[in-house]
Amino acid sequence: MQEAVFKPFSRATGIGIRIHHHGSNYLPLTEGKAGWNVVDIERAQLTEGCAEGVFEKLDPELMLGKTAPGDFLPGTLHPCGIGSMIWTQAVAYDATLFKERPPHTLADFFNLNDFPGKRGLFAGPEGNLEIALMADGIPPEDVYDILRKPGGVDQALAILDRVRPDAVFWHAGEEPEQLLNDGRVAMTTAYAARFLRPRQGARRPAKLMWANQLWRATYWAIPAGQEQIIDAQRFVSFATDPERLVQLSARLWFGPARKSGFDAIPTNMRDDLPTARRHFHDALQVDAGFWAEFGPKIAPTFRAWRGG
Repeated sequence: MQEAVFKPFSRATGIGIRIHHHGSNYLPLTEGKAGWNVVDIERAQLTEGCAEGVFEKLDPELMLGKTAPGDFLPGTLHPCGIGSMIWTQAVAYDATLFKERPPHTLADFFNLNDFPGKRGLFAGPEGNLEIALMADGIPPEDVYDILRKPGGVDQALAILDRVRPDAVFWHAGEEPEQLLNDGRVAMTTAYAARFLRPRQGARRPAKLMWANQLWRATYWAIPAGQEQIIDAQRFVSFATDPERLVQLSARLWFGPARKSGFDAIPTNMRDDLPTARRHFHDALQVDAGFWAEFGPKIAPTFRAWRGG
């Protein structure tokens, strides 16, 4: 962010930037203590804060130009936020174990007979229920409809039962690579970008299986009721310009929210990004609204299934 966005913005405008790490907690804004002018935030918190009037309603055409909204990938514009980067969850596997027959689908992840070995899974329900249903042939567009219906969560857990005896649960984003490096799992769900960047100290070669990856976006939002609204709008416009997104992608290996940003990335890197057509065509956007509404009810059920 410093090299790709913050420093170039200050050079271009003369406006200095101070950084506060908020950890997805926007509550200081509601208490009038924050003094933030722009916020980098994920969709669930953005949606909640937008409903509470914490963030300004944004007009992409006014801020970015009339043609800009059509340049953003579906799901990356929000009434209170402009999408910046897309990050994804895929399946990483130990390439030394599956030389002859690598896994290609989520069904392979749940197939311990043909693809033996321990499986790494996130320790919470989000993401696990989605991949379980898609592994069983449910189209991405139908996943949340099923999870909302009575019995939908149990249906997903029954599929997860296939790997439960061999499951190793992870909590933080750096753990999947460590599990693979230590030989503790043969495959694991993981944040894809961590395996696209150079892997310092990697002891085992790992590859990514991209089928039905899960994606989320980060957004720039503007807190409501501030005096520096014009400078904040200038920053958001600058930070979501295609060239800025190219610079971020080159450093983070995330996908840019804008199609023109993706097209401007060098070909030798573009085809490896999570949002490349060959990777993204069957991806599922994680439904933040679903998890905000049903997550608290599902969490105890998932903990019981996991065993604590």
